[in-house]
Amino acid sequence: MKNNYLFIATLLVVATVSVAVVSCKKETASALTDNKNESVQTFNPREIEDMNAYLKDFKQKMNSTAKGEDESLSLEDAAWHLSSVANYDFGNINVEFDDIRFDTLYAHVDVTNGTVLLSDLGIAYENIRNEIESHFQKINLDEKHIRFIDAYISEDGYTSIPVIISFKRNSKGWDDYHWYYEPHIVDPFHDDIAMDSCNAHFSDYLVYKWDGLGMSELVRLLNVYEHHSLFSIGGSVSYYTKTREHIFDYMSNIDPYGSPSNHNSRLFGVMGDWDYEIPKMDMCYYLDSYLGLGYQYLLDNPLNQYADECPAAWFVNSGQDVFNHDYSSTYYHILKVIYCYSHAHGFGTD
Repeated sequence: MKNNYLFIATLLVVATVSVAVVSCKKETASALTDNKNESVQTFNPREIEDMNAYLKDFKQKMNSTAKGEDESLSLEDAAWHLSSVANYDFGNINVEFDDIRFDTLYAHVDVTNGTVLLSDLGIAYENIRNEIESHFQKINLDEKHIRFIDAYISEDGYTSIPVIISFKRNSKGWDDYHWYYEPHIVDPFHDDIAMDSCNAHFSDYLVYKWDGLGMSELVRLLNVYEHHSLFSIGGSVSYYTKTREHIFDYMSNIDPYGSPSNHNSRLFGVMGDWDYEIPKMDMCYYLDSYLGLGYQYLLDNPLNQYADECPAAWFVNSGQDVFNHDYSSTYYHILKVIYCYSHAHGFGTD
């Protein structure tokens, strides 16, 4: 009987200790949670009475805070502040416009334990600010203004910055600006290759895979368009001698009017889709753009001893790379043009 009482007493002691331990653990966990919440600034933008003063003050605090002494923001709050400060610096909505364009820039923000330190946000914003300013200056549109800048920060720090730009429609966009066709319209051979009549060259029923038929058709048409220039020589036999060649880099040839490509490149480029099919109208754009690049290079880099220098052969190859702060690979075209001087002999002429 004494043994039974002793056993029951022992169980009661163990149970009491267990409850105390569990209670202690709960209090510790609760304390950690409370401490974590206290370290992350939360706020309601609707409670801000003077937004100009708030953003001006926040921007100054963001740029002056020393690392290790600053507060933390949730990813959502950090993104809101990036967007708001960028709009404070660049936005102008009090303008008339009749068209808009959408662009997306990419950046990186350091994320620490699921939060963003104010000092890290300041460093990231300086880079983002420079990217926005550089991108905006490259856009050749009339009466252009930044209408809205948004921001999204992922858990790994990759940040997308959608930008909406307003402008007057009397400016040309990529769909109605021609790099090659218009200067050559005086040549009857080019009458059917203006952008408005690209139906003559591309079909609604074919699949133009970027590194398949899309690439091979561009190569074929680029070379076919240029052989007509030799017809003027008449019945003589003609041949080329090479003068030079040039490779047009994907990231070095940006369309200021905007293009269908990632980064607004004048060369084809799509991010993250290795199986991409180029739409018919985009094929028209790339044909015009590639021809324009080839001829503009001659105007920008003349060789006096080769007054009649011309593009003789066009090549399009595929490439893959991760550019700047992109979150995925970009699949793109590389354009190479070989330039030559044409000679004619026969019938007593050289």
